[in-house]
Amino acid sequence: MPGARDALCHQALQLLAELCARGALEHDSCQDFIYHLRDRARPRLRDPDISVSLLTLVVTACGLALFGVSLFVSWKLCWVPWRERGLFSGSKDNNQEPLNYMDTETNEQENSEGFLDPPTPCPDSSMKISHTSPDIPLSTQTGDQENCAHGVRVQRQVTEPTSSARHNSIRRQLNLSNPDFNIQQLQKQEQLTGIGRIKPELYKQRSLDNEDGKRSNSKACGKLNFILKYDCDLEQLIVKIHKAVNLPAKDFSGTSDPYVKIYLLPDRKTKHQTKVHRKTLNPVFDEVFLFPVPYNDLVARKLHFSVYDFDRFSRHDLIGQVVVDHFLDLTDFPRECILWKDIEYVTNDNVDLGELMFSLCYLPTAGRLTITIIKARNLKAMDITGASDPYVKVSLMCDGRRLKKRKTSTKRNTLNPVYNEAIVFDVPPENIDQIYLSVAVMDYDRVGHNEIIGVCQVGNEAERLGRDHWSEMLSYPRKPIAHWHSLVEQGLQKCTQAAREYIQDFQEFSKNISVMLGRCQTYTSEYKSAVRNLALRVERAQREIDYLEYLREAEVCTESEDKVLAEKQVQEAEEEKRIRTLLNASCDNMLMGIKSLKIVKKTMDTDGSWMKDAVRDSPKVYLLIGSRNNTVWEFASIRAFMEDSTKPGPRKLILTHSWQGTGQVIYKGFLFFHSQGTPNEIIKYNLQKRTVEDRMLLLGGAGRALAYPHSPSTYIDLAVDEHGLWAIHSGPSIHGHLVLTKIEPDTLGVEHSWDTPCRSQDAEASFLLCGVLYVVYSSGGLSPHRITCVYDPLGTVIEENLPNVFFPRRSRSHSMIHYNPRDKQLYAWNDGNQIIYKLQTKRKQPLQ
Repeated sequence: MPGARDALCHQALQLLAELCARGALEHDSCQDFIYHLRDRARPRLRDPDISVSLLTLVVTACGLALFGVSLFVSWKLCWVPWRERGLFSGSKDNNQEPLNYMDTETNEQENSEGFLDPPTPCPDSSMKISHTSPDIPLSTQTGDQENCAHGVRVQRQVTEPTSSARHNSIRRQLNLSNPDFNIQQLQKQEQLTGIGRIKPELYKQRSLDNEDGKRSNSKACGKLNFILKYDCDLEQLIVKIHKAVNLPAKDFSGTSDPYVKIYLLPDRKTKHQTKVHRKTLNPVFDEVFLFPVPYNDLVARKLHFSVYDFDRFSRHDLIGQVVVDHFLDLTDFPRECILWKDIEYVTNDNVDLGELMFSLCYLPTAGRLTITIIKARNLKAMDITGASDPYVKVSLMCDGRRLKKRKTSTKRNTLNPVYNEAIVFDVPPENIDQIYLSVAVMDYDRVGHNEIIGVCQVGNEAERLGRDHWSEMLSYPRKPIAHWHSLVEQGLQKCTQAAREYIQDFQEFSKNISVMLGRCQTYTSEYKSAVRNLALRVERAQREIDYLEYLREAEVCTESEDKVLAEKQVQEAEEEKRIRTLLNASCDNMLMGIKSLKIVKKTMDTDGSWMKDAVRDSPKVYLLIGSRNNTVWEFASIRAFMEDSTKPGPRKLILTHSWQGTGQVIYKGFLFFHSQGTPNEIIKYNLQKRTVEDRMLLLGGAGRALAYPHSPSTYIDLAVDEHGLWAIHSGPSIHGHLVLTKIEPDTLGVEHSWDTPCRSQDAEASFLLCGVLYVVYSSGGLSPHRITCVYDPLGTVIEENLPNVFFPRRSRSHSMIHYNPRDKQLYAWNDGNQIIYKLQTKRKQPLQ
């Protein structure tokens, strides 16, 4: 029977339990048996009941978590700004937060977590003040003592290592070692001078909290006239911008297009802007703007004017800025105040980043540098709430390397934080000139990276105020020196530092170059002496070689003399054959006399040239006035040249190069002339295209002396005849003979040159006719002008076969005489007269 069997088993179990409890039964499993009976006696829950309980627990936990998140968001958006505003208004009287001395280097995560809650003010007795730190007064209240008794986290200064360990650490980082530095001597001096005693006179601040923060190096860019008034009923600040005067010119026209932007800092959401006034340096705005602000908040507000130059196609140029604060100190405020302010020049619009005030103090005997971060104002808003969570990070730098870094606590939801925290660095006196401090104001972010609001730098290599602040600290040791520093963007500071490094590198490079130049001068003198000695040796060796060659040639001279003569005769025969081929033309005339003279026109210029094209059948006449000019007058015909009133008038051609002398010719539509300023350059100029077609350098001593002494500007005379283009110039010797050169007009190549027997002395002009050179001589004054020298390269015409050829008597010498093979007449220029000479010719003797 199942029921009776179960009752019997239950009684047996009870009996065993009683025996185990009394100790009458001793067995190892007795205790386990009792625990088993207790577990069976407990009531058991069913599986569905367990599932429902777990689900209820999970839902409750999720609800509590969502409720906590909603409370945190409400506190962040509503409660914290209201509380900060209330604390700020309540702390304006003189309540400052205590100094928090930090000398331990922690990572950013630990520091951020450690300062989530703002520190509670504590009395002076609860803090350990360093003897080397500046004594900044703490404003505490007696009622705060009760708050400090509840276990508030207070940061105390940690015991520092000994001076030798601190200084050796920074020496190792700077890679410097000074065996003369003995820290024991410094400690002994401290004991002798009584540094251990607190001396209040050492901790007096030399520069107080200067709210203006004005810089003496600012430059005025005009003046701004505006009116301030406060309406107490509506609680509004009324700003009327009247006008600006004496603004700098930013445009190429010498004017500007100015307008003004207005902020009431630290609020940057409310911005006003005037209209743009075009092309003026003295704009009149007459515009009124309203800023809703309580009267009690005006103490912490600043009115900021930014004057810009409007540019339609590029970024607007910043002219300058005006900053007005301390409204309550203005005369007649809150009634209407008329103000004139200088517009200060700024390089970029970086005023929105804010300013930071800190003090510097250095103790040379202890080798300790203390920077006290006091407060900041008008910081740039980095969060969506219109505020920031700023903290300050200070880095000890050397040659661009960061040796140590420290940071302050984080101030929540404020743009005007007050820190009053001291940061200490151990710097030996011998290394103080090698380091500098980089101060960065950061915005703490719980999620993501912390953002940089602005940076500044102090040290010997810093800019302006940073360098002056550092120098002032070194000039007044053991005294805290405080200044306001404007924050700039990190990129601008890096650019400034890079420019400074570039300047230093360039200075070192210049110094090295100077040293190298000094060495080069030394080496140059040595090289000159060596080259001089070498030249003497080469000259001596050359004389010996010449002597040996003379001896050698004397032996073979007799044998080779006949051979040389034979080769010379062959060369002369070939040269004569080539000349006859070159000058073999249909022209066989020779000059016999001057038939008549015709004065075509008279000008006021004593020197010049005029001509027609020597080859082309063109009636155009070209006039070139003066011995140095670049203007050519082109007349349609000889009649138009003779009569100025004839229409159409002459065409004016401006050459790209000026000519020199009167030896110009026109051949096949090209003007050939001697270029001014060059000794022997001949230019081929295309009159139709008005471009330089080609140019050449005439060798053989051309251009060294005048071709004709009676024409003081002509060094190279060009001529044209039936054989083509020629050049006539004086030889290299003084009062030498004339040199005749045949030129290929297409390529400007020299075909052949001849040294003529015609002297250049007393010559006034020359021309060629059928390959024969005729030179005109004159003794000056009213003496006759006649041809006394004739040179024919082929030898068919000699002076004995010519009659005495005289030109009609003129008062002055000819400045030019050119033969035109197409007209068979001479074109001449004499004392401003343009003359045509008709010629009398006969046939030459045929070549043998």
